[in-house]
Amino acid sequence: EKGVAFERRDVDLAHKPDWFLRLSPLGKTPVLVVDGEALFESAVICEYLDETQTPRLHPADPLARARERAWMEFGSAVLNGIAVLYNAADAAALARAQAALRARFEQLDAVLGDGPWFAGARFGLVDAVFG
Repeated sequence: EKGVAFERRDVDLAHKPDWFLRLSPLGKTPVLVVDGEALFESAVICEYLDETQTPRLHPADPLARARERAWMEFGSAVLNGIAVLYNAADAAALARAQAALRARFEQLDAVLGDGPWFAGARFGLVDAVFG
């Protein structure tokens, strides 16, 4: 969305190299390295990029911005729920995970307006999180 140049490095998460583990204390992707400083966690990286690169994807109004940050966190919980689907031990666990994920999407659907984005006509960071 911001058109920022970057270099992508793929990491085998089943065999994480030492250099990667030094950058990512949780051993998770993504990681963004800026001037030798490693930033980890998706939401933190998104916030940093929004503060340092135009166009701004968060709304200017503090209350609207806080609301979108809350829904970004909700998006992280949805992503975790999707991961549970992949790791379900049996059909019953899969059914429970599906029901929980469906409930989360119903919660999200209840707060969405006419769109096409979370905030209507404006694409924002919360949309990127769900993307």
